[in-house]
Amino acid sequence: MTLTIFADGVENPANRARLDDTARLFGTSCETSITGRLIAVENVARATTIYGRRPLRGDATLAVGNERRGLSQRTLMAADEILVIPTQSRTVTTLNVAAAAAVAAWYVLRGSGPQGRARRPEARRPALLIAGDDHAEVGSSLRSAAAFGFHGVLLEDRGAGWFDGPPAVRREARAAARRHKNPLRIHRAGLDSVARYEEIVLVTPSGPGAPVQRMQLAHGSRQLVIVGASPSELSRSAADRVRIATLGLEAVESAPLRLIASIVLAEIARQVGRRHPGVGLAPRGPRYEKALAPVTAGDAFIVELSDLLEF
Repeated sequence: MTLTIFADGVENPANRARLDDTARLFGTSCETSITGRLIAVENVARATTIYGRRPLRGDATLAVGNERRGLSQRTLMAADEILVIPTQSRTVTTLNVAAAAAVAAWYVLRGSGPQGRARRPEARRPALLIAGDDHAEVGSSLRSAAAFGFHGVLLEDRGAGWFDGPPAVRREARAAARRHKNPLRIHRAGLDSVARYEEIVLVTPSGPGAPVQRMQLAHGSRQLVIVGASPSELSRSAADRVRIATLGLEAVESAPLRLIASIVLAEIARQVGRRHPGVGLAPRGPRYEKALAPVTAGDAFIVELSDLLEF
């Protein structure tokens, strides 16, 4: 069984480099041709969710598309299967292309249970602390956090410059986070802030630990999930509350934060679940007592601000 990655029209050199990093984490490579079953990752009407699939059997190629246009119609038409990564934000609805490839590859290879339904998923969502030293990686991770439904994140800025960096660095970080439409609240924090949580889960890309998919990650605000730190960095005072989880990826010298964080965030979103559809009458549409009608060409009138406020 092999899974290769096919970049269909990806233009940004930094994204192509991160796609190569994604391939190394899964012990594979990025190729320019299709091998075996073609699995496309795209948000289209006929796509099925990445959750609830069986593990991959046989050879396959995972295709991800251009940063703006997505996959080409040629690739979509040739695909044996199209997958979508469900997001829970109204404003940030896509991931960075390399982050999307990492999330899709992780679930395609391992499979998973379906995404649950909950009346109040926000009450089940744990707190999240991200530790990072690269501004683009931090920004892209924050983009993923917003896309998967988080409203607030604790950030230990280890020189990434998110809070106090030079203007150029801060602009790049905020662009990676899609800050112009990302409502995420970002709080400056450190590992010393973990003491107030009853349960702490530290996720590592590889090495010893319980598989993250077997770890309960939906215990609400009393639980803290940490990404980007190592177990040795936590204080001994919190040792009795810390559990180590691993993604089971290939051991590489430096795993990009956006890839690790996005996989963890996707798994949290699967366990927390989506809002259960309400039962009852369909909401009524608005009713208006006044209507606007177009005026004939050449007619004009002046509207005072007080008239608008009264209206």
